[in-house]
Amino acid sequence: MNDLREVALEEVALEEGVLEEITLEDGYVALEPMTQGRTKDLYEAGRDLAIWKWTTSNYCSSMAATETWVNTCLRNFANAEQQPFVIVDKRLNKVVGSTSYLNIALQHKVIEVGYTFLNPRAQRTYINRRCKLLLLTHAFETLKLNRVALQTHEKNQQSRRAILGIGAKFEGIHRYARIQHDGSIRNSAFYSIIKSEWPAVKQALKQKVNKP
Repeated sequence: MNDLREVALEEVALEEGVLEEITLEDGYVALEPMTQGRTKDLYEAGRDLAIWKWTTSNYCSSMAATETWVNTCLRNFANAEQQPFVIVDKRLNKVVGSTSYLNIALQHKVIEVGYTFLNPRAQRTYINRRCKLLLLTHAFETLKLNRVALQTHEKNQQSRRAILGIGAKFEGIHRYARIQHDGSIRNSAFYSIIKSEWPAVKQALKQKVNKP
């Protein structure tokens, strides 16, 4: 009976932790809770149309669209379905994008990292890998999860290389998984990192982000 109670308490703690308004940061980037007050910053970060080529929606096509998207994310957060962050480049003190925990299934100790976009000036810089290191460390070491998943458009080679670059393993293609904002049908490439792989992934990722 005590063992069951401990498991139940652990799951409650996980649920409270993932939905807590937390900030994850290092010396270069900060993942801050998304708020309505950041709507204009997110719109400015996401105005470049190239960002949305492979996505199902353009969240920043207008200020109104960004406001609707932020409100949706916050509603999902309140319903324990998503934990949205804004990505801040601390060296510039500027919002450069957004990312989220989603597909949260704490009873199975799994989560997904997604809904990520970065301003083109922040792409291929230290930003993405440092963000992923923060998110993965929190998922595996604070939330004590077993699996973190990631996905992207099958044809988005830049994103697929970036996911492999953080140490995730390719799992396969989900055919006809989504409909894009332009009406085309998307096949999604799925990747994951599991608990047993995390120590090696963390060591390699830390070496990459600490390169001069």
